[in-house]
Amino acid sequence: MNESRVTAERSGGWWALKVEGPGLRRPAHTQVRRLDQVEETVRDLLALRFDLDADSPLATAWRITVVPVLGDELATEVARTRELRREADRLRDDAVSRSRQAARRLHEQGLPHRDIGLLLGVSHQAVGKLLAG
Repeated sequence: MNESRVTAERSGGWWALKVEGPGLRRPAHTQVRRLDQVEETVRDLLALRFDLDADSPLATAWRITVVPVLGDELATEVARTRELRREADRLRDDAVSRSRQAARRLHEQGLPHRDIGLLLGVSHQAVGKLLAG
């Protein structure tokens, strides 16, 4: 599998892309409006460069790594935000698991859904979902 590294840097209202990888003697350049357009645009560029159909197995097998250039301060802020979001996801998953376990134990004690919901800080409808899941 070929791997291409794409450096994306803001230029006006565009992302200027520098594509580097095997088979490219020098970087190729293109641009996109949004980062979600990078992969398709780079695949098209590489397919054109290597005279392949963009949907061919060789073209679709390229691994494309996008490296946005944001500046140190902003890159640090984005990285920290992503880290916090991963931690929040982990905590949410843990809270759901523990809520499910507590709801089951309270239900085994004969408590009604409304009481379980009040104790766990969720609606009685959520208790039904916890017990069903």
